[in-house]
Amino acid sequence: MSSEIEETPTPRSRFSAIAFDWGGVLTPPPMVGLEIYGEKLGLPTGTLSAFLRGDAAFAKVETGAMTARDFLRDVCVRVERQHGVRVDIRELAAAMTAARVLVPEMIELVRELAAHYDVAMLTNNLLENREWLRDELPEDCFRIVVNSAELGLRKPDPAIYRELLRRLDLPAAAVVYIDDFVENLAPAADLGMHTILFENPASCRAELARAGVIGSAADRAR
Repeated sequence: MSSEIEETPTPRSRFSAIAFDWGGVLTPPPMVGLEIYGEKLGLPTGTLSAFLRGDAAFAKVETGAMTARDFLRDVCVRVERQHGVRVDIRELAAAMTAARVLVPEMIELVRELAAHYDVAMLTNNLLENREWLRDELPEDCFRIVVNSAELGLRKPDPAIYRELLRRLDLPAAAVVYIDDFVENLAPAADLGMHTILFENPASCRAELARAGVIGSAADRAR
């Protein structure tokens, strides 16, 4: 059977909703700009990116308990203390937002899916990004946007996945969840959602085809 993916979703799927992560799925990986800026400063690889992965201060930003500006100030202080390198807060902010652009192939996929499914977003995000999300995302496609900073909950807390299901008003088995972090998929799978680890737009389409969400070229030929 051909592995070629059809561009149009099939309404015969057992699923009713597709939920996407934001950063690293609908946008490029959020660490890219930080790595470039860190290299410019002569910092060890991964120094700045580490502040977005597993850092207690950033967890506060993603649950609305700390502003993005206060977080940036904190990073500047900690980097200078630990590495003796001065970080410009404006350049750091620009590096953090460098990946805040939508991936055209993924938005095309979202539009295709929205013709047959409820499409949602489940994102660990910042309160400061609310306007950008509202202005840039195709509102006609996303039925629901669950933002961690607005809820005071963040992935991988199972409660935020339950909130997604509540808003969708669907059982977990009717939902596909796509994320680029393995640790964010486990709670969704535990609840009964079908999960897909995002690697790139092509692999995402292939995984959706395997799950029966979109059709294959063979289906189209029948």
